[in-house]
Amino acid sequence: MAVLDLQLQAAAANEALTAFLITPNGQESFIAPWPATPLEWQQEWRRQFVAHHDPAGAPVSRDAVRSFSDKLERSLSTWLEGAACAPLQRALLDLPDIPLRVRLEGAASAPLADLPWERLAPERPVWRLIPRTVQHSPRPQRARRPRVLLVVGDETGLSLDAELLQLQSLANRGRLELEQLRGDSSNLQVLRQSLLNARGWDALIFFGHSEADPNGGGRLHLGDGSWVGTAAFQMELSRAAANGLALALFNSCSGLDLSSSCVAAGIDWALCFREPVPCHAASLAFTALLGAMERGEALWSAVRLARQALRSDKSAVGADLLLSLVAGPNARPYQLPLRKRKQFLLRLSRSTPSQTIASLAMIAMAAAAEINPANPFSAYLLDRRLFVQRIWRDVTHQQQIPRSIAPLPVLILNQRSAAEVGAVATSGRVSRDLLARVLLLSPPSQTHRIGLDLVLDEQAPFSNELAAVIRKQQREMVFAGFYGQNVDARSSGETSKPLSVLQAAGLQSRNLTTGTPAIAGELKWVPLQLWAGLDRSSFAGTAATELAIVMPADSVIDWSLDWRRLLRRIELRDLPSLKAQTLIVGTDGSLDRDDDDLFSAPGAMDPELVKVWQGDQYRIPGVVVQAVLAQGLNLRHWLTPASQTMTTALAAGLGVLIAACLSDRRRRVGLVVLLTVVSLPLLWQAAVGWLLLVPIALPLSALSLTAFSRRE
Repeated sequence: MAVLDLQLQAAAANEALTAFLITPNGQESFIAPWPATPLEWQQEWRRQFVAHHDPAGAPVSRDAVRSFSDKLERSLSTWLEGAACAPLQRALLDLPDIPLRVRLEGAASAPLADLPWERLAPERPVWRLIPRTVQHSPRPQRARRPRVLLVVGDETGLSLDAELLQLQSLANRGRLELEQLRGDSSNLQVLRQSLLNARGWDALIFFGHSEADPNGGGRLHLGDGSWVGTAAFQMELSRAAANGLALALFNSCSGLDLSSSCVAAGIDWALCFREPVPCHAASLAFTALLGAMERGEALWSAVRLARQALRSDKSAVGADLLLSLVAGPNARPYQLPLRKRKQFLLRLSRSTPSQTIASLAMIAMAAAAEINPANPFSAYLLDRRLFVQRIWRDVTHQQQIPRSIAPLPVLILNQRSAAEVGAVATSGRVSRDLLARVLLLSPPSQTHRIGLDLVLDEQAPFSNELAAVIRKQQREMVFAGFYGQNVDARSSGETSKPLSVLQAAGLQSRNLTTGTPAIAGELKWVPLQLWAGLDRSSFAGTAATELAIVMPADSVIDWSLDWRRLLRRIELRDLPSLKAQTLIVGTDGSLDRDDDDLFSAPGAMDPELVKVWQGDQYRIPGVVVQAVLAQGLNLRHWLTPASQTMTTALAAGLGVLIAACLSDRRRRVGLVVLLTVVSLPLLWQAAVGWLLLVPIALPLSALSLTAFSRRE
């Protein structure tokens, strides 16, 4: 902070002063005359001021006090305008916006302290510089609601209602934390204990009577009637300063010694009246000062406004010349953030590194999960999310399956199927004789389209017979599968398309992709979130009656639906009477000796869906997966996920805002719990009602980490 430092050394009374001036541009010294005339006017002004404000004194008019005030100020200006003080004049002229600090030293400096040096440059901040006997390491201003220790002294003859009401109003509005020592609790022992509070204080305010101490340091008249010198609690003041106490405000008389003792103990700033003042003036100054600081003014600016308020008030005439701000050499600009917005912005600007680390870590996890949704962690979280969503559907009775959507018939072949219809079985393969008989049992006029969830790319017995049936029936469509690039199988690509003899008979081919990547393992990865979209080129897209529908990439299959109501298991004996637009034919996953067509069942799946294939609840046949995808297309029902990275970043930012808004960690916990409790049903309902899947686990984790990792 750029300042002008003026040091005046008085070795003996009535002798010239040695002045040292330090500016941002350099340092120089000069000899200034002893301010004899200002000191004379100071003594005369003081007599007039005391007489006017003392009801028992000689009658002195307000105009007389104002006249002597003006003469005192003019005499000080004349001293400054003398040729000897030219370096100071130039510095004040060249650097108009820089504060001025005045330091008085020397054996004869005591009388000089009575002069209103603040009026040397009334247009700029001016304060008195006091050397410190205790040095503390620099302390950052606390990013929290200010904590104020209020000590109310003996109230005999005083009316402190206005000041107390103003402070209590700020406390009631949550602008500051206020602790009062009043009455019997205003004693030395409690004062010492309070100053040592581990949470620290931002400001110490004293209301009451005080006086200069012959032994130095000043004395307070406490509420229990005792007079206590600052030496009695100097150690506690020093500890409080080390713990953050940066302002001492004495709304009392003759407080210069008190302020000097506080600054010497390590407190940055102290404000006082140098002489006795009427109660009205002290109250007015405090009210104006607190009002200015509540508006966000810096301390020195608020003091200037308080002086202006005193100067413009007729009842406090002359008191503005007694208000002094005292500071230590390393005092930094001070603001008491009494507005909630200011407190919030201050805390927000001092967000901690731990919050940054937590935010970046959670955002990185979300980005990694979004780039590769097939990773086990993301798959597990999504599966658990859909599981809870299924419970939410059941509790709220929201299955939402339109009556116009007919169940999709599914025929599941197994080891016994060939014998049931007298077909010749093929070891390790699906018998093509069995497939021919399935087509014969299903009249083309009743079942228009048949999808064979099989790969018929190899030479096998009864291929010609199957081709003959396809050619003869002239069904609207018969299609089989082939292994696309992302299908988990022994081979993939065009080579797995049906035999040419079958294609020539009219058998079409469709990609068996489920929109998910191939992952090595005993079971295939059930589609939760698609990597690739599903359209008419896919088996499921062709099996859907809504042929123009495309399920885009990144869509999430809603396993929380009651898919059992959307699928209809068909037996061989039911084929002659079946009437359906499309029939899907597949196996129970165990007929192919090379590739079991089985998927790992998601935990979100309703166990009742097992009744469709009547098998293991932990493994789903591929034909059922294809049927689920086809019905999802028919329903136009899939979940669109919101960006996990973006929602995690927003949640982390919200946690930072909450920590900045609430310094009390218990209140933070309550708010985060409340947000979680309120948001979970809303997010579940967003998925059920609007098919918008907003991530929960990582965003809520980011919210909690950033909100709770800030501890101060």
